[in-house]
Amino acid sequence: MTSNSTGAQPSSVHDGDSGVSVCFEGLSYSIKTGDKENPSFTILDNISGAFAPGKMTALMGVSGSGKSTLLDVLAGRKTAGTMKGQVLFNGRVPTRDDYRFMIGYVEQFDTLVGELTVESMLRYTAELKLPSSISAVDRESRVNEVIRMLDLESRRKTVIGSPLQRGISGGQSKRVNIGLALLQRPPILFLDEPTSGLDSRVADEVVSMLQGVALSSNRTIVCTIHSPTGHAFSCFNDLYMIHKGQTIYDGPVDKVQAYFESTGFQRNPQASLPEWLVDLTSDLESIHQRKLNADPSLVNGRLSRTETGSSSFAELFHSSTVKEEAEMARKALVDSWKATNNGANKTSLPHAPSELSKLMTLLKYRMCAHYMDVEFLGTRFGDKIIYALLILSLYFGLGEQKDPQSITSISSLLFFISTLCGFGASAFVPTLNLERKLFYRELADGCYSPTTYYFSKFIEEAVIAVFTSALFSIVVFFGLKLSGNFGIFFVNYYLTTLIGVMLAYFFSAAVPSLEAANALLPTYVTICLYFGGLFIVFDKIPKGWVWFSWTSFLRYSWGAFMVDNYANTELSSVPVFFDSDGNPQTVLEFYGFSEGPIMNNVGACLGLLTTLLMIFSVLGVLALVYIRHEKR
Repeated sequence: MTSNSTGAQPSSVHDGDSGVSVCFEGLSYSIKTGDKENPSFTILDNISGAFAPGKMTALMGVSGSGKSTLLDVLAGRKTAGTMKGQVLFNGRVPTRDDYRFMIGYVEQFDTLVGELTVESMLRYTAELKLPSSISAVDRESRVNEVIRMLDLESRRKTVIGSPLQRGISGGQSKRVNIGLALLQRPPILFLDEPTSGLDSRVADEVVSMLQGVALSSNRTIVCTIHSPTGHAFSCFNDLYMIHKGQTIYDGPVDKVQAYFESTGFQRNPQASLPEWLVDLTSDLESIHQRKLNADPSLVNGRLSRTETGSSSFAELFHSSTVKEEAEMARKALVDSWKATNNGANKTSLPHAPSELSKLMTLLKYRMCAHYMDVEFLGTRFGDKIIYALLILSLYFGLGEQKDPQSITSISSLLFFISTLCGFGASAFVPTLNLERKLFYRELADGCYSPTTYYFSKFIEEAVIAVFTSALFSIVVFFGLKLSGNFGIFFVNYYLTTLIGVMLAYFFSAAVPSLEAANALLPTYVTICLYFGGLFIVFDKIPKGWVWFSWTSFLRYSWGAFMVDNYANTELSSVPVFFDSDGNPQTVLEFYGFSEGPIMNNVGACLGLLTTLLMIFSVLGVLALVYIRHEKR
């Protein structure tokens, strides 16, 4: 996102418990459309306003009016588009660290770790976000403080839950999400549709709780809200209404009815105030046109339709005394901070935990939670157990047989084992895709970097793969009585398994949908299969494709299996095939594993597998860093 702002100089702006005011002036935001006639679309159109500490402000407007966009712009969360204008915190331009440490942002949809309890979720986030200078005792105190503040004591030990596991209710999930934002004790709290999806009683409880937070801690709280109940609406101090990206009201809640009635609209006594406002703004232009036809006088009779030349409510607001009062209050707020502080309110922002510390936190909570999840373990162990038992029942003891049929059968099986690691990796594709919303939310909250997150997933899979690979290798190697070295067999299978996992993670991170990733992974593995050496021996591969055969992980995996099992063993001299001149060939000679510095060397094959594992891991990290499937 590009921006254009002038005025105050960047600095840290929070000073103790005095609160932080949010002011914006001449704010516009537009996005590119790709249309030649209309190359850009304006979402926010030159709007201004201010939100004061200790107050709750409601952002209202119909869907698509720009209220959520305004919240994102003020929070510095826009990743695309062009922003113009000025945003000030306590009269100063906020820095990147100011956005991170001073704003708590609660998204519309709850994104939590379903395997954790309420208490663990808060602890996990506290360890990721709270400054490194805060002790473990103080972190625990923050967690307990938030639990008490949000009335979650009775659900402290309850699992959050998922679609497959029953957990806390929707209202409690919303409270936990709010609690994550409150852990840092931010002076500013932004909430996008905090009552969305909640019934009226729970919605009232959430808004009442937020009102208490604003009053007790002098926080600046701003909520986008679509259709609040009368009780919820009464909890707000101020109201900021947007229609088609323009301000149509900015002032106290208790004055909004009088303002709109002054323009000729009478509230239906049977409708609550927020219902009346929602109906009023749902089709603003047509309603106003009907009022003009009935009564051409506007705004206390001072302006007529011919004099204004417009039926826009935005112009009505700009011509009103409410607009003048809001503008005076905003300027007074900015001037007061410039006059009273004059740079004296600069404070050093706390240092975030190191990425190593964040990595350990991810492993402590997320990895350990997954290791206790039956579904997670089932998808990792299940296919290995089934394939191992199936192979054992079909090939039991065949590895010590010296006849050509047995040797070719084992050779084909070793190739099949390599390909299983690639095709079986489809089970890992959903991991990053299903966690994408949680990842984007925690990334925006500054919980960790994409590299740290990816590395934690790598370690998580690498550790569990030790056990799944050991189980599979023990059953297959000893059950079939293979002739090679068990350690080499295990390491080769382990590396190939991890390559499959990293391929799955790369496609999951690089493409937008789960369906696309599930289609691309087996397609790539199938292509590699043709260059693995079984269906067409290496010497027969066309010259134009030779380069790709050297990039196929199946080539090195199968090569390591074959050389380990047949080189320097009793089976190394058994003739299996015949060349074009009728001379007998061993299995290694026929498939091209008897010559060259690489393919007849187990160490070289394992080294190249490790190299490919690193390459695919780096590609996955780059995909997470540079490809965003959810632009704001």
